[in-house]
Formats: sequence, C-alpha cells, structure tokens
Amino acid sequence: MPTGLALPAGVTGRVNFYAAEYDPRTHQTLRALALGRPDDVQPLASSFKPLVVQAALQEVDAGRLRLNTLLTTTAANRSIEGYPAGSNSVQVLAKRAIYLSDNTASDLLHLAAGPERLAREVRRQSPCTSLLLTTKAWWAAQAGLLPAVLTPDPVAGLRAYGAQPFDQRLLTARALIAAAQKVTGPEVERQLDLYFHGPTYAADLELAVQNTSTARVYTDLMARTLPGAALKPATRTVFRDILATGCCRPKTPKLDATYWAAKAGSGWGILTLTGYVETGDGRRFAYTYLNDGSVTTDAEEMEKQIRPVVLWIEQNLLTLRAQRGRPLP
Repeated sequence: MPTGLALPAGVTGRVNFYAAEYDPRTHQTLRALALGRPDDVQPLASSFKPLVVQAALQEVDAGRLRLNTLLTTTAANRSIEGYPAGSNSVQVLAKRAIYLSDNTASDLLHLAAGPERLAREVRRQSPCTSLLLTTKAWWAAQAGLLPAVLTPDPVAGLRAYGAQPFDQRLLTARALIAAAQKVTGPEVERQLDLYFHGPTYAADLELAVQNTSTARVYTDLMARTLPGAALKPATRTVFRDILATGCCRPKTPKLDATYWAAKAGSGWGILTLTGYVETGDGRRFAYTYLNDGSVTTDAEEMEKQIRPVVLWIEQNLLTLRAQRGRPLP
C-alpha cells in the first residue's frame, strides 16, 4: 500500500496522500496507495469547492434554483481576492468557483445552497469531513475580526470553537457567517496579512476553523462526488464539464483519461490537490494530496509546486493502474 515514489524536491511540511482505484459498479476500493498518515485531519483549502458546486446544482435539481438564477455580489458577501462584480448566474458562478477558485463565487453558491444543510449532508456522507464555513467567515474568524462571536481573544475563541460538539459548532458557524458579512473583503485581506506575519499566528487554528478532512476519506468522498452521480442528467453534464476545467492535471496525461476532474487549493503553507479519473478501459481512480505546515508560506510560491506534484500524483495513478488483479491488502 505505501507509495514508493519520493516527493518532488522542495516539498516541506506535513504531507499525507491517498490514491485508490474503485469498482465502477459497486464503488468499493479495489487497491490503494498512500504516503504518510492518510487518516490525519488537515485543512482542505479550496479543494472543498466541488462539494459547494454540487450542492448548488442539487438545489437546481430540486427546483429551488435555476442555472440562470442571478446571485449578486455585495459588500456583505464579497470574500477575499478577485470577485465577480454585479449579478451572475449560478452556472457562471459554479465555473468561477472551480476554474478560477473564486472565493466569492463559492461563497455565493454556498449561501444559496444553505451552509447548515450542506454541513449536515457532508457529515452524513463523510463523518471525518467538516464543511461548516464560507471562505469569508473562516478567514475573518482566523484574522481576529469576529470577537463578538469568538470572544476578544481570537486564539482562545477559535480553539474553543474547534472543540465544540458538531451541533454546537453549527450554531457558532451560523453566527460566524452572519458576523463576517459585517466586514468587507478588503478588510479581511488586510488583517489576514498582518495575522500571518504577526506573533499570534498558530497553525493549529487552521484545523479549528477551516474546512477539513483526511486524505483517505476525502478521496473516497471525491470518488462518489466528482462523477456527478448525485445529480440529474442536465446538471450532471454541467458539473462534469466544469470540473474538467479545474486545476490541476497533466497537460499531456500518460493515463488514458476520458474524464479528469480536479481541484486544487493553496494558502499559508498549504497546498491541496484532489481529483477523479475515468480511463478509456472503464477504470476509476481518485486521489487527495494534503500538505500543510510547509516552510513555503506564500500561497503563490506554494502554487509553483503544483506542476511537479501533479506529475508525481500521475505516476502514483499509473502504478495503481499496473496493479490490475492485485487486491487491496
């Protein structure tokens, strides 16, 4: 089961990786490879966004939204970094959330789908996966901008929030999401920069406040999510077309991939990659790479590792593909 491939040069910090082949009919794991401790909980960064897009498209299937329903960016719901100005359709926002990893687009869909409903559904499907907060809420909380919810000591408040039972965390998460709408995206960005370079930064708070999972269970969840099986035919086509634009996959895959859904995420010392591959001979693979605690802290610098790590992931998938007939240990 352990992967024999050395990580690319320059990768530092905690890395846990899991890749598996799944039976296309039963969805059972046939064989797997792992690196590190794939059952450790780690931040997902933007790799959680396929779950938000799926939830929004399920709202379309239920008739509560339409693909052309317009959602408007406001000062209250705008998150950090680039954002979609004005009003944009659910379908446009879904593509932005994956293709551009747009935080505001993701948050607009998340709010429309219902954060509590999504949190409970994710927990039902994958108890070790936590998806409670919009991006703006977790960044504002981590930056210390929500003292009315978390107490004036943000470090103690976040640790207390992270230790709450699930139902209590849901109530606190609701309050954090509401409080985050009283600060602007640029305010959050400015305070985050000060926080990350200041004396109060603590890496363990990322596990307390960000959306989290483990490499093993998130791979299993993505193997069920990224094919689009939970959606009706029309929304499934939209979902698969969008996920096929997500970062990151090899430019010229060595795998005979007929569909390669992928999503990456990055943050302060964090890089995450997850994906799902269908091959021409009918085989199904999924993977999750979680790296936190890197000495490379700048997100843009972390993203320079994406290409070599993606090629490393593909080599692991090729190893799995060569193991046909060899069962999971």
